[in-house]
Amino acid sequence: MDSFLFSHVYEERTSKYLSCFKQHVIKAQIIVDVGCGGGAFSNALAQMKRSVIALDIRKDWPRKIESSSLERICADAHHLPLREGSVDCVLSLSLLEHLENPLKCIEELYRVLRNGGTAIIQIPNLQYPFEPHTKWPLLYLLPKKFQSKIFEKVDYPYAINMKVTLKYVLSILRRTRFKMKETIKIYHLNIMKLLPFAPAYIFIAEKVKPQLNDTGDIRNRITG
Repeated sequence: MDSFLFSHVYEERTSKYLSCFKQHVIKAQIIVDVGCGGGAFSNALAQMKRSVIALDIRKDWPRKIESSSLERICADAHHLPLREGSVDCVLSLSLLEHLENPLKCIEELYRVLRNGGTAIIQIPNLQYPFEPHTKWPLLYLLPKKFQSKIFEKVDYPYAINMKVTLKYVLSILRRTRFKMKETIKIYHLNIMKLLPFAPAYIFIAEKVKPQLNDTGDIRNRITG
């Protein structure tokens, strides 16, 4: 894809996603963009006068981000170098499907959020008729060894964890004690609305204050 066209498409995507969850970050003072990539969302949020931590495992990506409201951190999404209950909002956009252990990442998002804080989780629908990354039809129905061969064939640069379905992500959010606030369907083209399911989803979840009788169990899950 031509670099100018790619940039335009990515800008449209960023604008579309921001419009979907902007209302949930208005009151947040400290936001962590986990798996920030090139920093498009981090930069956009910093322009909204928010303190943003742009975090990514690749050292060369966070360095592209420049703003006085941004702090760049190179770290693993499975082990966030942040104190418990220290941030107001966490973003995980197009990240979970590339992780070896998505549950561990969700547990880390829960840990660093303050009580009442918001998690914004965006994932592509890996069970969409055309798999969003490779555009391969019905990829999720194929045996794992064939999926691996297709990833190699299309030369997709990042690992894709095909178990990260919508159902799986909702289950680990519940397991981590997040309270679901909203589910947003993302359509990139109007014709996609003809299907009952979308190619991508945004989940808005809240960290609720644990009950006293749950405290021990939650502590064990976080530190185990």
